Amino acid sequence: MLQYERHRGRSDSAGTKEKKSGEYTSGCLIALLVVTALLLTATLDWFWGDGTWHWAAEAWPGGAYAFAVCVGVAGPCLVTLSVLSLSSLKGKPWKQHRVRTLTKAGLGIASAASLVPYVALVFNTQDTGKWGRGRSTPPSWAFSHYPWLWAVGLLSSVATIGLLVWFFVARGRRRDATEVVAA
Repeated sequence: MLQYERHRGRSDSAGTKEKKSGEYTSGCLIALLVVTALLLTATLDWFWGDGTWHWAAEAWPGGAYAFAVCVGVAGPCLVTLSVLSLSSLKGKPWKQHRVRTLTKAGLGIASAASLVPYVALVFNTQDTGKWGRGRSTPPSWAFSHYPWLWAVGLLSSVATIGLLVWFFVARGRRRDATEVVAA
């Protein structure tokens, strides 16, 4: 009589159906998020376009250039916050620390979502009127009144990235030094 042994790692059919259902659900969620991000980016020029830069030029202390510096600093900080929050999520602590995991996930998602208006503000400062809208389109208000806003924002972003890299390298060295002393 022949006897068959079960192979290790092979799951039964009920587990396979649950796994496929979870894959379909996560795939649909990812597709929905991508479509939502594309639609949001397409419509954000109305909300975070020339009106925001016009407001910043009149009401922000230091005018539009100071607002460009703040936008340039905010971008790398938001990316860093999102990466740190979402990279610390693991499967096992989810069951042990649900509130902490949900807080980190919410913070990571909120900081990643905040990058969408950031991108809209950055692209609006570079709108010369020749970006696929035809030659008859005038440049954006921000570009026509403050043509170097993009450069100010870029320089502040580069400086912020440099400071963040320096901070994390120094923190890593300090952590390594304390581990050597403790060992």
